[in-house]
Amino acid sequence: MGAGPRLPARGRARAIEKPGAVEAAAYPVYVLAPMLALVVSLLLSAPDGGPPPLVEELPPGAPTAASAAPRSPVIRRVTVDPRRLEPELRALALEASRSGARVLVELGAPWCEPCRALEAAFSRESNRAVLARWWLVEVNVDTLPSGPVLGRPTHTVPALVRLDRSGRPEAWLQGEALPTDSAVRLDGALRGFLPS
Repeated sequence: MGAGPRLPARGRARAIEKPGAVEAAAYPVYVLAPMLALVVSLLLSAPDGGPPPLVEELPPGAPTAASAAPRSPVIRRVTVDPRRLEPELRALALEASRSGARVLVELGAPWCEPCRALEAAFSRESNRAVLARWWLVEVNVDTLPSGPVLGRPTHTVPALVRLDRSGRPEAWLQGEALPTDSAVRLDGALRGFLPS
């Protein structure tokens, strides 16, 4: 009989040595992978172990958040259909004038960074007196049909349009005249643009 390769005795497996081969690990990969995944998930889900938040104690009689009366918005916001912008603004201006208010249109877009500064100015409590008699219509220029807006091409956002009592554009504020890089200058520009 020919001399063939000898098989190891039962129960005593040996790795066949090949030149340059790396010795196999003690545990197969199919056992280590789930264990590693479990350890990683436990580490990632563990709380950071920081101290618990402090509870603020208020002096007796101080108003709490639950008892504070909600304030009305700084400016009244109104929506219109952008496909029927001009007729709806005319109707809105007439309605606002009956209550002694005027309409201010903001032409902007969700992607417009300076529009966020203008949004902050419309929410600032210090501007409440200036904005009290104004209704704000925010118009996303991306939803408007192509062409001029309120009779004028708009290449810069944000732009503010002050309407007269009949709903026609009375004045525009945009570009360098609308300094959105400074809250103080922006508030000053709004005060100068919006008559009381």
